Amino acid sequence: MILTIDMGNSNIVIGGIDDSQTYFVERVTTNRGKTDLEYAVNIKSILEIHNVPVSSIEGAILSSVVPPLNNTILSAVGNKAEKICGFRPMLVGSGMKTGLNIIMDNPKTVGSDMIVDAVAAIRDYPCPIIIIDMGTATTMSVIDRSGNYIGGVILPGLK
Repeated sequence: MILTIDMGNSNIVIGGIDDSQTYFVERVTTNRGKTDLEYAVNIKSILEIHNVPVSSIEGAILSSVVPPLNNTILSAVGNKAEKICGFRPMLVGSGMKTGLNIIMDNPKTVGSDMIVDAVAAIRDYPCPIIIIDMGTATTMSVIDRSGNYIGGVILPGLK
């Protein structure tokens, strides 16, 4: 099972997935004041609630739009202190090999949330696609007929 973490400005969505299914999806509030230990307790509690043994976690990945909390979450999942898993999650970014061809002047400006949305959409739907993600911010991404990421926009959210 892969531990998936999607860190947004308001919530952190934590899930467990493998090639065949989603085992759980839960939310905790994003709080810049929490320590890595506090987040580790949150994540471990979620695993326990869903009867997921830590030993079943084979990998972890973090998509984040809150860079100041990245190291906190990465450390919460695992590091030398082996808080939960004993290994650090992969961090989604524009340099990661996802199979997504980002055709932009500066691909590094595409947020990890938009990359993850695009990769998932291309897997499940035919191209071209416009992806709308309504969270704290509303994002729209455009994928062309060939599956290339050709642009996007970030707008204020509903609230």
